[in-house]
Amino acid sequence: MPKRLSHSNQKIKQLQLNLSSLRNIANWTAEDLAKRIGVTKQTISNLETSNGNANIMNPTQYLAIRSVIDNEIIVSENPILREAMNYLFSQEHNGNLKNKAIKDLKIAQLGAASKAAYLSQPKITEQTELERKTMAIFALLPLTTSILGPTSADYKTFDFFNDI
Repeated sequence: MPKRLSHSNQKIKQLQLNLSSLRNIANWTAEDLAKRIGVTKQTISNLETSNGNANIMNPTQYLAIRSVIDNEIIVSENPILREAMNYLFSQEHNGNLKNKAIKDLKIAQLGAASKAAYLSQPKITEQTELERKTMAIFALLPLTTSILGPTSADYKTFDFFNDI
């Protein structure tokens, strides 16, 4: 298998394994993400619950999902999503299987905490959905550093030619 294809498959696997958590960090439902990339809610559900043998994310789905995540990071300035993506895809955190399992666990913890922070925000009639999401992000910021470690203000978006 060519090195480039192997490299891209690792990134695709990494995104697929953490898709549900990343979606929670972005405060998206499966339907929200599906609409953003032009697939059905069932497709997102299948990708998230895949056992690795069926419903494997393809390069087109990877590019679409990375694009909407990158856009969300840039437009909404969601620092938690930015840190989660930096943590997942930065070279300094890549390593052996034990490190990958720890990485996946940390992202899952952050995803669960993000979903809980969002759901715990009271629905105030004058408050917009964006304001509610922002409040959840601010509530979670201190926990982000304790789960992932030191944070970085820089975010390197995906590179089409190097990622696929």
